Amino acid sequence: MAIYGHKADGTPLKTQRETILYYLQSNPGEAITTWWAIKEFNFTRLAAIVKEIEKKDGIRLARRDVPYTTRFGGHTHYTEYWYEQPDELEPKLF
Repeated sequence: MAIYGHKADGTPLKTQRETILYYLQSNPGEAITTWWAIKEFNFTRLAAIVKEIEKKDGIRLARRDVPYTTRFGGHTHYTEYWYEQPDELEPKLF
């Protein structure tokens, strides 16, 4: 099994999901993109990792689509994801 790094307490990060979730929770509000995940961790398919976080961990990550123009004049977008601390005062929905 691959080890993708360690938490501050020395606990190993054993999956891509654990690694991305730990990074986002350690840096609340900081947005990441697929390109960033490739450069920083050599992880591709960030959208699939985010979906797994939301399904297995029950954590909804914030996201936004950022439009941009390609070098050939085409229009497309990329998605930024970030973790927002849950508001303790918000009522829990069942």
